[in-house]
Amino acid sequence: MRRNGLHAIIFALVFGCFTGQAHAQTYQQYVQIWNTTWAQYQALEAIPPAQRGFVVQSQDLPIVINRNIDEVYDIYANVYNAIGLHPFLKQIIPIHFQFDEGVPTFDFIALEDIPLPDGTIFHGVTVAQQRFHEHHHYYDADTFDQPGVITHQHIVFTKIDREHTQVVEHLTFEAPPALIGIAVQGGVSAHQAVQAGLKANIESGVLQWTPLDELIEGDLGGFLSGER
Repeated sequence: MRRNGLHAIIFALVFGCFTGQAHAQTYQQYVQIWNTTWAQYQALEAIPPAQRGFVVQSQDLPIVINRNIDEVYDIYANVYNAIGLHPFLKQIIPIHFQFDEGVPTFDFIALEDIPLPDGTIFHGVTVAQQRFHEHHHYYDADTFDQPGVITHQHIVFTKIDREHTQVVEHLTFEAPPALIGIAVQGGVSAHQAVQAGLKANIESGVLQWTPLDELIEGDLGGFLSGER
């Protein structure tokens, strides 16, 4: 409990600045949106997809990054590093950070501008939860958008050799039949764009490890010491 509370306080102080001044008056509304929408997600997930009329499709996205596995994990798992690479993602709103049965867990909202086939832009508010398993080199994430698109992510990092790491994103999409096509097409293309951007930025040194990577992934000691 003590580690939970201390980490949450430091996390809020550091990452609170990322919410931006424009959202300062509505931050509690975002917290309420996350809490309410996540409860809806959990209620949906309690029912098998076929029984709720959802279609399920999965796809794996592998990529090799020419850096060591610890560096790749720390940078890749920090969702803030996807801003500017993800074609829809505009902002991350941090909501909660806690250790759920010992697992560092980050709840957040992603604000997205999603182009629709008719040429209009849908201003999406995606609720998400990310769970870090750094010592086993994987993390899991779940996202939920109204009117009912769910994405499960299981991201696995495998050491090829000292300076090469394979990353495989195992993606599973759940959506009503009318939405599954656009959900898969848009989701896969967005993840591929982020993968390519992270690979280029990690290998070129544009993105480097920082103590904030340790903080968001649950290593308070690494954050405070400034060391991996």
